[in-house]
Amino acid sequence: MTIADLLRMEHEPVAIYRTKSMPEGAHVPSGHCSIPPLFLMAFRKGETCAADREHVFCHGGVSGLGFGPIPSRQRTAWSCSVVPEDVRKDMHHAGSGGQREYADCEAALAQMSEIKDFPDLGDAIVFEPLSVAEAKGAPIEVVALLADPTRISALIVLAGYDKRTPGSAVKILHAHACQEIYVIPKGEGESDDPHAVLGMTDLYARRFVEPCEMSFAAPYGMWRRMESNAGSSFLTMEKWEKALAASERRSDR
Repeated sequence: MTIADLLRMEHEPVAIYRTKSMPEGAHVPSGHCSIPPLFLMAFRKGETCAADREHVFCHGGVSGLGFGPIPSRQRTAWSCSVVPEDVRKDMHHAGSGGQREYADCEAALAQMSEIKDFPDLGDAIVFEPLSVAEAKGAPIEVVALLADPTRISALIVLAGYDKRTPGSAVKILHAHACQEIYVIPKGEGESDDPHAVLGMTDLYARRFVEPCEMSFAAPYGMWRRMESNAGSSFLTMEKWEKALAASERRSDR
């Protein structure tokens, strides 16, 4: 059984990969944020969705979807921070004194250092159901999904099932939602000690998901390892069934 089967997920995980051109019939973004027309459409509707650079309309989405590095990390760091009066006149969010998500530029830059910059990878990025992508032999880079806290807890445990190095197998970072879903786990896939990424901590993108939902994104190689471990893990035991049943009873109240 797959992880999705053992978690009794209503929706299938999403495969994310790049291809030379956008698949025929793919759903293409037309608005500011790329999360609803790409990730959410693929996850909730089971559709194939795709974008090229021309169809990414958010500066965060450019880096988040692999169409270039974060533009001016210094400026971006100030924009996310509490901006002092003497530099506000030059900032995008000058009127509000910055987005105030970090105490200052130095704190923002330190946290942003975990987000790997990629050059413009070109081509198109595709989001589609995992089984569809695997059946066609697509060059999958990342697998992502949305889940409630109980299923997220199970994924965190499973991610660390055979980890031989210290620390959690899952990272939580403050970043744009598309960075959490694609470029950060893509970068983790290039590491000797890869991590999955718990996301949807982007306060703007929270409006598009249910209050109890978080995203979980893993490099494809890590996901395949999790799949191979799932059948011998706690997910086949009665304690998981009881935990899931209790969670579902509470959600029905």
